[in-house]
Amino acid sequence: MPQDKDELLQVLITKYAQMYMKLAYAIGVPYDDVEDIVMEAFWSFYRADYGGKLESEKAIKVMLARIVENKCIDYFRKEKRSIKPNEDEDVSELEYVADLSTYDPLQSVISRESYGQIFEVLDGLRESWKDVTVMYFIQGFTTEEICERLEITNDMCRSRISRARKYLRENLKSRMDRGHL
Repeated sequence: MPQDKDELLQVLITKYAQMYMKLAYAIGVPYDDVEDIVMEAFWSFYRADYGGKLESEKAIKVMLARIVENKCIDYFRKEKRSIKPNEDEDVSELEYVADLSTYDPLQSVISRESYGQIFEVLDGLRESWKDVTVMYFIQGFTTEEICERLEITNDMCRSRISRARKYLRENLKSRMDRGHL
């Protein structure tokens, strides 16, 4: 790893930006905001001078993953503050504020460990299955919306979802049985 702070930042961005963008996207950050979140994370890493404090490449990757995750959490907090409940809904302010404080640190650690494993399994999907899988399971699109966006038939869409579900179930179960997830 380069010793110069600026050079280290360039190497890290070149080498790991894509990986952390996938992480942010998997956490649920909209595609349009993923790059901004990741670049903010790299900038925070740079300003805190973690490159000079952390010795191994693995430690640097873990620290960057934590920073990306925290930036995602900040993003969602900001988004929740900007979303106001409808006036015609009967939602008390206390319920609304309580919803903002549901962050569970233990679940966060477990999730961070699992994301990498899940990405490996998702990367193993055929490209045609991957698009449908991400849109259906992660982004929450309906099959009709997927068909319209990908210009495929409804039968083809449902078939890809079914095949991807079977593939994911088998591979994730296999990893869980081996204790890797």
